[in-house]
Amino acid sequence: MSKKKFIAAGAALGVVATLFATAPAANAEPIANGPAIVGSDTLQDVVNALVNGTQVTTSDVRSTARSIFASSFDATGSVTIQTKSQGPRFGRPNGSSDGVKALSRSIQGTGYSSATPGSPTNVIISGQVDVARSSSGASTVADGLLLYIPFGRDALTYAHNGGSNVAFDTLDGPTLKGIYECTITTVGGVTVNPVIPQAGSGTRKDFLAAIGSNEAGMKELTETGGCVAVGQEHDTSALATNAITPMSAAQWVAQNTGAGVDRRGAGVKLGSPVAGQVPVLGTGSAAVPNPDYYSNSTWGRNTFIVVENARVTSGDVKYDANLANLVSNATDKLGNIQSTLNAQAGKVKLKFGFLAPSVTTPNRAAITP
Repeated sequence: MSKKKFIAAGAALGVVATLFATAPAANAEPIANGPAIVGSDTLQDVVNALVNGTQVTTSDVRSTARSIFASSFDATGSVTIQTKSQGPRFGRPNGSSDGVKALSRSIQGTGYSSATPGSPTNVIISGQVDVARSSSGASTVADGLLLYIPFGRDALTYAHNGGSNVAFDTLDGPTLKGIYECTITTVGGVTVNPVIPQAGSGTRKDFLAAIGSNEAGMKELTETGGCVAVGQEHDTSALATNAITPMSAAQWVAQNTGAGVDRRGAGVKLGSPVAGQVPVLGTGSAAVPNPDYYSNSTWGRNTFIVVENARVTSGDVKYDANLANLVSNATDKLGNIQSTLNAQAGKVKLKFGFLAPSVTTPNRAAITP
């Protein structure tokens, strides 16, 4: 879908009224009468706020799908979810990759197996997922079935529980690479305990790329010579002493200001891999993104909401006016990236630690295998 068509969709439709963290018990979740949204933990709090309605900017903002409502499902909670009335229960998508995979299987009508432990396998989920939250982008494919719509600018760093050991505050990329590849085992004279997010996490993938490593180079505890534990991304409530873990700067802002769900642990701090720069300015309720850090080409990243391209392309036989409205860039919709007026979705995103993305044009991408 071209940028012109994407903008037109919103304008034409208008605005309508240990080392491991333990996942919290699941609350009852809504069954959508409109689009169902799954995927990234990084984006879940801000997307939840937008689709459920929020006054975090002091104005009422709610992203609807014309006259119906969307439902956003957390990355963690119960093992399975049901997104549509009379629909099947299937494994909860946990993370960007898992969310995009669920969207892909929903489009294809083929079996989906979640990365959530204990999930049923090969569940047919045709038409059960409409939008995926993704903290990672995808390569452009001219005729790809998916459309990645820019959502906001985030930045990657790491959180740590190193206490007063200042060596934990500034770990550069090569040092982090050594820690996660288990060739560096101490920081500031003490044993360092690296933690990586769960499989299927966009933050996991992006962090490894930023430090110059990958899945083959990073060694989990289950591997020979491994030292890296696996925990839920952005939940540092049970981060062990002298442990470090990748962290979204936007999540850190939201958890400090109270805009998002606070999953910090006592004594946990934010570190920086960039000399002379901190990812977040201010503390507590005054925390805000540092634009200079977010613009870093290695550590800054754009985030996206992902849909089936045909369903938001006017004139296509599969066009869905409700879905197109929800993800358009109209003032109170998920695709809005302005951040100046309190009644705009873009201002809500800023309260949750997201700046305007560095790209504004949606791109088509291949369906996940």
